[in-house]
Amino acid sequence: MLNYIFEQEAKSKSEAEELTISTLRLAEGDLKFETVESGKSGFLGLTAKKPAVVRGFVSSKDLPAEKIIHGVIITIMRKMGIEAEVVGMGDVDGKIYIELSSPDSGILIGKKGSTLDSLQFLLNLMVDQKIRHNRKIVLDIESYRDKREMSLIRLAKSVASGVAKSGKSRQLESMNPYERRIVHMALQEDNRVFTRSDGNGTFKKVRVIPAKDKHKYKDLEEKKQEHFMEDDE
Repeated sequence: MLNYIFEQEAKSKSEAEELTISTLRLAEGDLKFETVESGKSGFLGLTAKKPAVVRGFVSSKDLPAEKIIHGVIITIMRKMGIEAEVVGMGDVDGKIYIELSSPDSGILIGKKGSTLDSLQFLLNLMVDQKIRHNRKIVLDIESYRDKREMSLIRLAKSVASGVAKSGKSRQLESMNPYERRIVHMALQEDNRVFTRSDGNGTFKKVRVIPAKDKHKYKDLEEKKQEHFMEDDE
């Protein structure tokens, strides 16, 4: 059996199960439930009643991956104590895109998207590749990734103009594979400069180099192929 995909609390076990079904927009036969807390009355009526807590497990082989992912991401948000809602989900270019909305979007995004990237990595680990048919899950919130992409493209073009004018290369800040690929692609058709990634590990720095110095980089073709593969690291 898979790990549970959703955890819900309510006044009673039956109410918690009903809330799970309605929240995930599923049919009753799609899930099996495990009772974590049955819901207990307070001692002699003097203390507050404990809520019932149930966990939903997938029981239907036909349950779409998107439904499973929906449950997992909302459960993660609740465990973090953050209010969030899935406002969009779909298959785009062979990847499963999820759009979240939250009053705590700044916390979920983190510095330069670091928390968002970590959550995306966790989500891809938690949802088995077979369930998602080897599709990568891309997590976004308040369209942050689109805004970040436009910002990186503007930065890349601005730096390219400066490098072409000065004749000196410039190294950008450390970026993840997805962001580096945006920069490489943004300058791919700019004949004044070329780009390469410097460093080791997941986070590397893109260097923008004047075209006149191309002869100094014998490994350029190998790096060129790397640029197109970085998004899959």
